[in-house]
Amino acid sequence: MRIIELFAGIGACSVALKRIGIDLEIVDAVEIDKYAIASFNAIHGTNFETQDITTYKKTFENIDLITHGSPCQDFSVAGKQAGGDIGSGTRSSLMYETIRIVGQIRPKYVLWENVKNILSKKHKHNFDSYIETMNVLGYNSYYQVLNAKDYGIPQNRERVYTVSIRKDIDKGGFKFPEKEELKLRLKDMLEDEVDEKYYLSKTGVEYFKEQAKKRNDNLEQYDTEKLIKVAHGYNQGSVSELSICPTLDMNFSQFWRGTILEPKILIKNATKKGYDQAKDGDSINLSYPESTTRRGRVGHQVSQTLQCNDSMGVTDGFRIRKLTPEECWRLMGFSDEDFEKAQNVPTSNTQLYKQAGNSIVVNVLEKIFENLFEGERKWI
Repeated sequence: MRIIELFAGIGACSVALKRIGIDLEIVDAVEIDKYAIASFNAIHGTNFETQDITTYKKTFENIDLITHGSPCQDFSVAGKQAGGDIGSGTRSSLMYETIRIVGQIRPKYVLWENVKNILSKKHKHNFDSYIETMNVLGYNSYYQVLNAKDYGIPQNRERVYTVSIRKDIDKGGFKFPEKEELKLRLKDMLEDEVDEKYYLSKTGVEYFKEQAKKRNDNLEQYDTEKLIKVAHGYNQGSVSELSICPTLDMNFSQFWRGTILEPKILIKNATKKGYDQAKDGDSINLSYPESTTRRGRVGHQVSQTLQCNDSMGVTDGFRIRKLTPEECWRLMGFSDEDFEKAQNVPTSNTQLYKQAGNSIVVNVLEKIFENLFEGERKWI
């Protein structure tokens, strides 16, 4: 199978295709981030250089698949909602560059991944424009919102997946994969031993408490001394029974924290419910602590969205720590071998977090590709 990955990142689509047994030729990878393309090359054994999609004019024959996870920042609820109108100059408007390239190359299939919010009232016109333009170019398009936690990865990550099939080969039988029972929990993805640098310091614990006070959270139930002592390593505790990680997101600058609570804490949230109660093993997402519209959220046995920076955390007894880069890669469906190849480039932790957050969950892609190419046994 001959593939071109646009907005290639670290090559999740190629990883997924190889994993389901497809003999793959990566014809080109278009990625402007020099660190991401270096990781792509390390994982796939390629030698691509950075490329700017706005000036991309290459053409190839007999391309089977073009994939693109075009920038979502301007569609995301975490962003400034600048949108992606054609000619607007926003990062999300780069989706139209894909349409231009598809028109030049005419692949059999196109896969597009983006945030769920592109289907919102404010941005749906851009999504509809994409679908209609692909129709004019001769493609039938199918789309659905899929969550990573329904396909084997304990991460609550909803994304819109759009599959476009050239009309001359489309038999009208494509269906998105059915949901599967989740057998893994967040703790199954965690490393056995983690460097002390990932744990929250006493200063961080105090900051957490101060922010909670500002949010009018009920702190009377905290055993403050115990919390501080354990945070300094007097008692390592054990990893709590967290089930699902939050989405790895590329935009938020929040610091997500989790702690075992005894016996309870009330978190002021943005819904009409007012307060939500967190219990042992839950996660706490304190997004924008100064905001009056989004106070915080409790993940009931579910982890919050993972970030592309190092701002995520998990609980370890009463200790609070960030997720490690390797854990973030695992939560995007990459193998430890893939991670080690990228890490050994060498690549900084900052870039490794970013690369995970900007990628696509490999497991979801596997299931989509299995359904899409079920009848194409010549590739398997």
